[in-house]
Amino acid sequence: MIDWQAGGLVLIALAAAAAAFLIARRKPWLARIERKPIMTANEAEFFQRLRKALPSHHVFPQVAFAAVLTDDGKLTGKARWSVRAKFDRKIADFLICDAALNILAIIELDDRTHEAAADRQRDAITAAAGYRTLRFQARNKPSISELAALFSNQ
Repeated sequence: MIDWQAGGLVLIALAAAAAAFLIARRKPWLARIERKPIMTANEAEFFQRLRKALPSHHVFPQVAFAAVLTDDGKLTGKARWSVRAKFDRKIADFLICDAALNILAIIELDDRTHEAAADRQRDAITAAAGYRTLRFQARNKPSISELAALFSNQ
């Protein structure tokens, strides 16, 4: 019986030592944060294309919806946060603004990871605020002249 108790104590001690070792090796959460490029290579190429096509416009990449959308101010508490939760973690690929920083369009560059239903919901959100969303396929992006023509009246 004594051997069984001693063996159990040894196993408990080993488990505690292993747990302490694993915890000590774990990095604090801040040590888990790394840099990330603001755009993929495909997005960066398209950003340059947009800048060339629209030299008198401002092109902003990776804009949080929460920077350009808000609730109507008529809701309180939970209802307000419920509305905001529908868009607060969404990011627009590109925002096109005129010289006075009026938003002319939101541009989305869709790749194979995009889902049509989710894209329709995002477009409904931006349309509700009065924004025009233009979607282009990542593999079939418009040329510089085609992009310029889209904004020739603005």
